[in-house]
Amino acid sequence: MIVAGFNTACDGIAREMALLQLEQPAALLWSSATPTLVLPAALMRSPHVQEAAAQAERAGFPVVTRRSGGGIVPQGPGTLNLALVLPAPPGFQLEDGYRLICNSLAEALTRFDIRSTTGECARSFCDGTWNVLVEGRKLAGTAQRWRSSGSGPIVLAHAAILVTRPDAAHWSVMDQLHRAAFPGSAKLCCEAHVALTDLMGEGTNPESFSGALARAAEDRLSSLISREVKAA
Repeated sequence: MIVAGFNTACDGIAREMALLQLEQPAALLWSSATPTLVLPAALMRSPHVQEAAAQAERAGFPVVTRRSGGGIVPQGPGTLNLALVLPAPPGFQLEDGYRLICNSLAEALTRFDIRSTTGECARSFCDGTWNVLVEGRKLAGTAQRWRSSGSGPIVLAHAAILVTRPDAAHWSVMDQLHRAAFPGSAKLCCEAHVALTDLMGEGTNPESFSGALARAAEDRLSSLISREVKAA
């Protein structure tokens, strides 16, 4: 497990892409120091999104892009990111990648007596079928990127976990950017989300959860790779 802190989310995303290019199993746990907003590069083609992004920058929230799809995601000290990279075993499907990343998070949460499910969450940012939910509220969003290699597909599965919920300023700018990207969509709702500090208490050492998540992710990744080696 690689544990890293970056100045910006752009640096963290670049590290994920570098690991994907190496085409070897890897696990990366990271966060960034600068509050930013991350959105799919395709959305920046819209003049309305470009204008909203410029307003966000002026408000002190730089906007960076990623290659995967989805919606706007807050990054900064309040977000913990887990990325798992692996060569896809025979028969490995998109759903298997989501189960790998979501089940790693679910296992880590159970060590703190927190139960989670997966599913959509209305009015949450970057909503999707494979959100990780606690009591119906979104704790984490997930995404994947696959690339081809000579030996087969390489998978990058990613989860962005809220350690703390975005503050009012961050939230307001994010909502403006969201509605520029998705005209006619409902306003984002802060209460649709829950953070680790809500679940574990402000006094909880965040490193204790990071350690549990690292162990759970490494165990699941190693188990998957071992089964592939035995099958070969």
